[in-house]
Amino acid sequence: MSQISETKAEEEKVTSTVNTKGETSVQMETETKKMKKAKKEKKPMDKAKKKKLRRRIAAVVIVALIAGFFVRNSLMAKNTAPMVFTTEATVEDVEQTLRTGGTVKSTETKSYFSTVTVPVSEIKVAVGDKVKKGDVLLKFDEDALAEAKQEAELKLQSNEGGYSSSVYKDNKYLADLSEANTNLAVLEQQISDHETYLKGLQKTIEDKKAWYANQGALLQVSLLEWEKTINDEKKALEERNAYEAESQDMDDKEKREKREKDDAAKNQIAQDEETYLSLQEQVQYNSYEQQNNQEIRDLEREASEIEKIIADAKELKAKMESQKETSEDAMMDTGSKEKLEADTALQKLTNGETLESIEEVESGIVADFAGVVTEIDAVEGAMPAENGKLMVLESTDKVVVHANVSKYDLEKLAVGQETEIDIAGNVYEGKVAKIEGMATTNNNGAAVVGVDISIDKPDENIFLGVEAKVVVHTAKAEGVVAIPMELINSDRDGDFVYVEENGVVAKKRITIGISNESLCEVKEGLAAGDKVIMSMGQEFEEGMAVTAVPQG
Repeated sequence: MSQISETKAEEEKVTSTVNTKGETSVQMETETKKMKKAKKEKKPMDKAKKKKLRRRIAAVVIVALIAGFFVRNSLMAKNTAPMVFTTEATVEDVEQTLRTGGTVKSTETKSYFSTVTVPVSEIKVAVGDKVKKGDVLLKFDEDALAEAKQEAELKLQSNEGGYSSSVYKDNKYLADLSEANTNLAVLEQQISDHETYLKGLQKTIEDKKAWYANQGALLQVSLLEWEKTINDEKKALEERNAYEAESQDMDDKEKREKREKDDAAKNQIAQDEETYLSLQEQVQYNSYEQQNNQEIRDLEREASEIEKIIADAKELKAKMESQKETSEDAMMDTGSKEKLEADTALQKLTNGETLESIEEVESGIVADFAGVVTEIDAVEGAMPAENGKLMVLESTDKVVVHANVSKYDLEKLAVGQETEIDIAGNVYEGKVAKIEGMATTNNNGAAVVGVDISIDKPDENIFLGVEAKVVVHTAKAEGVVAIPMELINSDRDGDFVYVEENGVVAKKRITIGISNESLCEVKEGLAAGDKVIMSMGQEFEEGMAVTAVPQG
């Protein structure tokens, strides 16, 4: 009877334990459903909700462990396998996010400097004012601007006039030099050609005069020879006549022969005398030609003309040589010309920029973009320093949230990742725009890396310098095996889980991927449907027999 009572009491205890387990199971199922529901929501879970959820899961697990402890002791008393709670690995979409905070900053800042040295007449904005593109920020004294503009215009005209004059003179010297060089080349050739021709004329004149002189000499020689011949003939006739006169015994035949000889001699003398007279005439003609030959005189006149041409050419050549020397001395060399051009260009640039600067601010300094005035250095009625800063404008159209992340979060970030940005309750979409290449140290001494997160459509609710909350969608894996983060154990060899297989415990090494507040992707080591033991740090031995109690 006592044994039956003990058995009944034990059964009631088990039933009570099972009922407790049932209640725990219901609580865990409720929490699991809440986790799944939270996972499916688009808005990321904030830190408070995440902390609350973890506390609930921990409480449920503690209750389950206490119940399991009593059931296990009871069953062990009956030689029954200990009870373990399991959840199945499921196929889920896992999205990983990173939550951080930062400060709203502008990526476009314009510092306005004074490009004119005239007094400021009016400042139309104050620090903190929002302005639109084209709004007038500041105005200068109009009378002072007009005087500065006129001065710049006169300097520009003077500079251009001086340059034009210098260039004109240099071009004239260049033209004179070019003319001199061209003429010198022509003159030198003309002089050379005429001198060569003159030498030819003079040679022709000399040759002709020499010819006539030679002819005259030959005629003189012939004249002397004929004179001697005639004298010899006359002498021979006289000697024969004298001989014959001494001889009185000549017969008629001899006398006749004598007369014939005398007549023949006289005839020959007469002919020779005619030849002699002809030679005398030729000598006289030759002497006249030597002095008055028309061809020679024409050649001499032409030679005289050529000599004058050569003299004129040489005189012009001397003039061109002087012109060349003067032009070369007066012309600008390459260095002087480059200096003139550089000085002129510099003056033109300076005066032109001054004039352009004045014209740009005649209607005042205007905002280049919509933004906020963050600094004003100009003072009404005062003349700003040359290139002195007037004010600073920061854009509200090109803004980012600048955040600092730790090295642990850095590996999750990449340029282009989509983000959600909460600024004073207004939510904006954006992207990771920049990850700085160098870490800095924050106030706590930790190394952090700056990250800029762009805001896609900024509006009038954007305020520079305010704090912003940022959720970065760092990664997403669709249709992957996933389990709750709390089920994963780690040791020196890596990550692992305990699973129940055919009533015994198995230890499986796993490779994990991305994770969020509730789930973790399992890349290797588990399959969908595997029953993962909710160990919560409790160690099991492989091959140990257990009784699985499914959860969820």
